[in-house]
Amino acid sequence: MQPAPVRPRELRAAFSALALALAVLACDEPPAPAPRASTSASAPPGADSAAPAPSAAATPAATEAAKRELPPRPIPIGSSGPIQPSAPAEQQMMAIQYTLAMVSPRSTDPLVDKPYLEGILPKLAAAVRTADKGKTPPNPVKATKGNRKIEVDMGKGCTERTPSNLLAQRAGSSLKEAYDAGILVVSCHDDRWECHQSTRDPSDVLCHAAPRR
Repeated sequence: MQPAPVRPRELRAAFSALALALAVLACDEPPAPAPRASTSASAPPGADSAAPAPSAAATPAATEAAKRELPPRPIPIGSSGPIQPSAPAEQQMMAIQYTLAMVSPRSTDPLVDKPYLEGILPKLAAAVRTADKGKTPPNPVKATKGNRKIEVDMGKGCTERTPSNLLAQRAGSSLKEAYDAGILVVSCHDDRWECHQSTRDPSDVLCHAAPRR
């Protein structure tokens, strides 16, 4: 016996009943929780832990940038020379350009501390008169280059260690204190040599022939 054919009207009624039943079942289920906002949703895994702290990355970068601001050095850093009078003209010119750059202020350098400067000059004058191995010139200490450099004149005995020794051992200060006060170079000058000591970098000392006229 063949089944009775299904009429289109009956077929539409069956689909409507099925759709209504599915809608009722969906209403009985608890709603799915909405996704919470997350700061790491758009970032790759491990992005937060891999990113370096800004302060940790800025310090080496600033140091390297500061070093790049200096022109080529006539001899490697750590060696003070001296640059002899018989040195090639190119090397002597490099020494002049380098020592000028040592005393040129940068945007990251501290401003000049006038009270420190006024206090350290007489102390260095007394110190050089004690340490001098020759005849100390009158008024042996002065600030130059916009108070960014302290020049110490002496009769004899200027070496690469003299500027830092005068500050630390005889004037009760240090290269760091001088730099914090905006002093960029402390130099000594005798009858033969002139030595330029950077306060930014204690290892940066350059001496060259500079007979006093």
